[in-house]
Amino acid sequence: MAQPCVLVEKKGRIAYIILNRPDKLNALNQQLFTELDSALEDIEKDDSISVVILKGSGRAFSVGYDVGKYAHPTVMQDRDKLEEFTKRWLRVWEYPKPIIAQVHGFALAGGTQLLASCDFVITAEDAQFGFPSLPLGGGFVGIYWGWHVGPQRAKLLDLTAGSRITGKEATEYGFAARCFKAEELEEKTLEIARGIAKTPLDILKLKKKAHNRMMELQGFRTGVLFGPEQDAIIHTADGIQLVRDKIGELGLKGAIQWFNDQEV
Repeated sequence: MAQPCVLVEKKGRIAYIILNRPDKLNALNQQLFTELDSALEDIEKDDSISVVILKGSGRAFSVGYDVGKYAHPTVMQDRDKLEEFTKRWLRVWEYPKPIIAQVHGFALAGGTQLLASCDFVITAEDAQFGFPSLPLGGGFVGIYWGWHVGPQRAKLLDLTAGSRITGKEATEYGFAARCFKAEELEEKTLEIARGIAKTPLDILKLKKKAHNRMMELQGFRTGVLFGPEQDAIIHTADGIQLVRDKIGELGLKGAIQWFNDQEV
């Protein structure tokens, strides 16, 4: 029997959703998406649960999309798949119950889209947040960051391939709400969740919806839905093909080394 990609545990009024592909650093694939959707749906129906904590098993929260699974031969097929991802993140953002992302290890690329769709990010100080090591797309991941860290920092991180910030920096920038020492993260996140769960669930739902409506009035939904079209077009660019050719020629690690060794 296949190992589940998502685990669910419950502690009082708190539900844990655990990304469970530790051997792949919780890279996001279709099975994980399907199981994540199912877990969220089941917890939504459970009135005994007020708050969700989303975390990763093993050494990371998530390193992003399992890119080997998502090759599409046409621009429209590419765009449709990217839009499917975006609509999933919007469903997380619209989820009626508060979702806390608990982050340790790596949270990279598409994994940060999932984080940015949650209500709060609580992180270990030494966690690593960041962008893909090679410029293979654009306008899909980075636009989520702008809502949390502001346009200048979002552009600087997004336009610098392989950029990284620590959990402490992510908190200073506004991408995370709180940071703790790694050994305290589990306990402190649960403490925060229990504090939220003391408020009646109907009030939590209304308060969350009010905050989301303010983001929507500022253009959040329109902005992230523009991402799939932008990214699908960029995937056809000559520069992207050059990087793909280098990956084919040198392997991923070799291509990253080639990119970093360029003289400009």
